Amino acid sequence: MLIYKRLCLKFLAIIKRNKMRTLFFMVLAAILCTALAKNKRDDNKVKIAVYYEALCPDSKRFIVSQLAPVWRDFRGAVKVKLVPYGKATHDKVDGKWQFTCQHGPDECYGNKVQACILKDRSLQDTDKMELVMCLMGNASPDKSLDTCLGQVNKSNNSDKIKRCASGEQGDALLASYGDKTDLVQRPLSFVPTIIINEKFDQAIQDQAVNDLRGVVCRVAVNKPAIC
Repeated sequence: MLIYKRLCLKFLAIIKRNKMRTLFFMVLAAILCTALAKNKRDDNKVKIAVYYEALCPDSKRFIVSQLAPVWRDFRGAVKVKLVPYGKATHDKVDGKWQFTCQHGPDECYGNKVQACILKDRSLQDTDKMELVMCLMGNASPDKSLDTCLGQVNKSNNSDKIKRCASGEQGDALLASYGDKTDLVQRPLSFVPTIIINEKFDQAIQDQAVNDLRGVVCRVAVNKPAIC
């Protein structure tokens, strides 16, 4: 963020002195300053990372009863990162990724569906969150894609997401989420694992599972009014 700030101030000073008032540099300065402003806003948000599994009952309960209401009620005050992988394993055999998931092949596919949703650039972040929350609220998250896409008016994305989840792209995405999960712990001792502000704390984990709202209110730099 410091680099963005220095470059932003430098270009603004140049433009102000009328030494380089070109469209290119004006646009570049605008991009840098926008990035700086976004980073500042993000710094004040409570960062919530959730490492979970598509068919894990505890993951489903947490996302539906804890994460969903917090994300909706604290909109703008939290930044959520979702990592669908959990206690799975991944290894390359003959150049192809092989996965073993805690709740079987259906969970591997369900994880891939959510990985493809989260990496779909045509979807807004709000759509992604609503889709994941919808999927995890269904009895069979691995089989509820079309239902949830219909709820957010994104049914046209169905074929693309299914192709992704069933092919090499889904394999690569899930493997990358596996690598991120393994950096936290291999294997995770509990799913979902919840990390607040990029640092794991067992006491916070224990509270967040049943009272995520309380955790957010306690650690927030700028206390949301809802607290």
